[in-house]
Amino acid sequence: MPQTQTRRLAFNAVLLVMAVLLLWGCSDLPVNGQATPTTVAAAPTRTPRPTRVAPTPTDEVIIEEPTQTPEEQPAPTRTPRKGLGGGGNQTPTQVAPTRTRTTRPTTTAEANAATPIATLMPSADRLDIFQQVWETVHDNYLYEDFHGADWDALRTEYEQKVKDVTTAEDFYATVDDMITALGDDHSRYLSPWAAREEDDLMNGNTSYVGVGIFSRYTENEIQVVYVFPGSPAEEGGIQRRDVITAVDGTPITPEDEDLSRIRGPEGSKVTLTVRSPGEDPRDIELVRRPIKGKVVPISRRLEVDPSVGYMVIPSFDPTDMDEQVDAELTTLLKGDEPLKGLIIDLRGNGGGLLDTMEHIVGQFQTGQTGIYASRGQDRKMIPPRGSHYQQLKNIPLVILVDGGSESASEMMTGALQYAGRAKVVGVPSAGNTETVYPYDFDDGSRLWLAEEGFQLPDGSTLEGTGVIPDAQIDVDWTQYSERDDPHILKAIELLKNFQ
Repeated sequence: MPQTQTRRLAFNAVLLVMAVLLLWGCSDLPVNGQATPTTVAAAPTRTPRPTRVAPTPTDEVIIEEPTQTPEEQPAPTRTPRKGLGGGGNQTPTQVAPTRTRTTRPTTTAEANAATPIATLMPSADRLDIFQQVWETVHDNYLYEDFHGADWDALRTEYEQKVKDVTTAEDFYATVDDMITALGDDHSRYLSPWAAREEDDLMNGNTSYVGVGIFSRYTENEIQVVYVFPGSPAEEGGIQRRDVITAVDGTPITPEDEDLSRIRGPEGSKVTLTVRSPGEDPRDIELVRRPIKGKVVPISRRLEVDPSVGYMVIPSFDPTDMDEQVDAELTTLLKGDEPLKGLIIDLRGNGGGLLDTMEHIVGQFQTGQTGIYASRGQDRKMIPPRGSHYQQLKNIPLVILVDGGSESASEMMTGALQYAGRAKVVGVPSAGNTETVYPYDFDDGSRLWLAEEGFQLPDGSTLEGTGVIPDAQIDVDWTQYSERDDPHILKAIELLKNFQ
């Protein structure tokens, strides 16, 4: 081969090798051949995510940073999730050392009480965030009269407080105090660490240190609503329906509503005095440890009547709760004998994502089932038809509610009751049905703001009154076993006579 041609081939080979190396260096593949996803900053959006709601019981997310023009403050990002139904309280308690604002007013999950490592922002940056929060409320709040609050006066009052705070925790608590002054029991402001915990719950990646329960405070006791599988609480024998009456020998008081005495650092011990239905109180010593997992529905055929299915939906917060419910319905429909009735237990369900709730409603009812009214354009609630709709549309349905049923759980119950699709048993629900939407700020904090009020198709509301059961039975269901539960027994009776 001529020397010139040989050199040309060698030169081309070198170019080829260089090109391959260049492409390799620019790709998402490291040397082990595993793809590394490329991180792309999301553009600021204002798409809703539905609460309390539904904001509610437990415990990582990339915060989108809004772009900033030279002459404007960065606009808060309205995160791309649907709004939360109404006003629940079922996220694991947030870890703010000074005070905790849970997403639902009644149901709470204990979380790590360790003080978060946070640096206080410079005064100018704090005032920027404060101003963005104030303007977001001013421009988007459901009530044009700010629920009777003097919003301009509150800005003057809290602006000075924001200037004077000495810790990051105090800053976020101070802004939350201003939001609390609106008095709607729905809107709230979360610190960056509390927002991360909330995202973990909604993404099904609950991760915090504690004993592993969702609960709600009522009359000097803590009622257990949900126990995480594999948690210290489950290993200690604690179950749904149990009641905690004391912590480390000291009786429960109203100050324990945030579960601060149950929370604590990893490896520490706590002794809970627990009373199960029909049994004497007992002391259970638990060692706190990281809790990881997701909130899941629980279903079975009833022992007292195997033709009746029973499903507990503890929360609508997980984004895949509708898929989980779909799977549970599949199992219930495949029982040894035909399913002749279904009981859905929403007692203690503090609400959650509206989109999740609507998909579950669509398993039982189609067409317009409600209205989300706001200062702008109203939205219709039209659930998508569920995969089991044809199988379930003629199966009698009863929903159980109590004072801990809030937000999205009330919307689901009220909509199905109004449509004549379900009977309701229990005690009136919380009457907390405003929809809140999240705004994420560039420091990682989050504002949940009430922007819509839920209405039934005829324009009537549940706010302040709640869902009134068809069969109201004023008993504390946690005092009874499942077999003797008056609400369940009444539900079975109604299913047999369902019209």
